[in-house]
Amino acid sequence: MRRGILIALLVPAVAFAGPKKKKKKAAAPPPPVEEKKEPEPAEEKAAPTPEPPGTPTVPTTTKPGTAPATSGPLTTKPGTPTVPLSGTTAPTGTPAPTPSVAPPKEEEEPPAKEGKDVDVDALRQEYLSLRDELFKSRARANAVASQLYSTRVSIKFSWGSARHYGVSKASIRLDGATVYEDTTGAIANDDGVRFNGFVAPGRHLITFHVEAAGKDDDSFTSSTESQVVVKAVANKDLMISAKGRDNGDIAYEWKRSEKGSYGLGIDVSVKTAAAAGAKK
Repeated sequence: MRRGILIALLVPAVAFAGPKKKKKKAAAPPPPVEEKKEPEPAEEKAAPTPEPPGTPTVPTTTKPGTAPATSGPLTTKPGTPTVPLSGTTAPTGTPAPTPSVAPPKEEEEPPAKEGKDVDVDALRQEYLSLRDELFKSRARANAVASQLYSTRVSIKFSWGSARHYGVSKASIRLDGATVYEDTTGAIANDDGVRFNGFVAPGRHLITFHVEAAGKDDDSFTSSTESQVVVKAVANKDLMISAKGRDNGDIAYEWKRSEKGSYGLGIDVSVKTAAAAGAKK
């Protein structure tokens, strides 16, 4: 009894424990076959409508680089006037109108002004009268100047150290105005007159200026200036004589013993003299 019960229980268990069958995968459907399409017949171009007889054609022009229009020639009905389009040219055989150019206007000369006749005689008389007045004015000015500037001044200027020092510049000023200036060393060559002129009687200021350089060593330079006051006497000549110098030895002694000196100075002498042509 027990065996029968066990057998009955084992049989279904063994049946369930048997190997299971694997399920087959479904096969993929084949790719769809593309149907070959037949090429469609090309559309037939519409034939251009024939123009009625006697209708003129208006050709169109295109600008360079612009594709021509695809439309056919323009047609008009018989008896209808053609209107020219912008950018079109006139039909073949018809000359294009040329713009009218106005001729340049000639410059009109201004009418000559009618002036009054010039009186030459009156102008000559006026000129002569002005010239006479000018001569009289000059004569009066000379007379005043002869009374005012009655003193002749003569100025001499020389250089007394030409052996060791050369003059690079020399000048004379009379009352602030330069009356003599030289850069050639003329005062070292002679004691000539550097200025000769007239001044008014009275007090005057004279300035002498000298610039010099050593001949043995031109790196040693000097400059000296002296101012003096003189008095001019009416109807007498004034004689002024100046002499510059440098008695120092630095220009030639420095190379020997590295020592030296400057001896700058200007000596001035003044005196009056009887005027030339004056009665004694």
